[in-house]
Amino acid sequence: MAPGRASAERILSVLSCFQRGDEALTLAEITRRTGLVKSTVLRLSPALIEAGYMLRDPHGNYRLGPEISRLNLIYTEAMRVEHYVIPVLQQLVEQTGETASIYIRHGSYRLCQYRVNSPHQLGVHKQPGEVRAMDDASSAVILRSFGDNGEHHVPVKLPLYTEGASDPFAASMSIPVYQSGGALLGALVLAGPCNRLTGARANEYSDFMRSAALSLSRQLGGETAFLRALQAPD
Repeated sequence: MAPGRASAERILSVLSCFQRGDEALTLAEITRRTGLVKSTVLRLSPALIEAGYMLRDPHGNYRLGPEISRLNLIYTEAMRVEHYVIPVLQQLVEQTGETASIYIRHGSYRLCQYRVNSPHQLGVHKQPGEVRAMDDASSAVILRSFGDNGEHHVPVKLPLYTEGASDPFAASMSIPVYQSGGALLGALVLAGPCNRLTGARANEYSDFMRSAALSLSRQLGGETAFLRALQAPD
């Protein structure tokens, strides 16, 4: 391995060893997570600190620096989520003829963030921005079960199908979608009239839903978290 590449990989391993929930890491913890010797970390850290990628607090522990936040802001602004979401929703509508949307948790409610409506005159037609109760509809169950930290708390078979939960004449099926860092983006939802989106039809659409959720999670950097969620027991 070229010396420059080896050095770059060591630097990246130091930055990548920070995990969600970490406020500061000791030198010993960094060496344990990276597998590097202490002298190597001590040699790399001054350059990382000078460039703003790390900080060293008064206790001698290491924190991520402001440059990480700046790059994350650039990444977030460049990554227009709707540019990835809308084509996936459109494809689902073309495959099934039903309304496809993304619901997110909004306090004690669920909010429709993105939607592509069914071409059928008789269908579930709602607009982005609509707020619904966190009832027993499939999207609400997904948002509760998998939570904002992207970890499921109760076994859920994916995609989850429900009927008559919010509307006695409507049915839906939902599956979680993840983004960078393993965070839950929201619930990918397919909705339609109960007499058309039946349990049997939902089974036929399950592969479409799993494929769409995997594709979107992969594009948003959450593929690993999605595959982990998919392993929930039947």
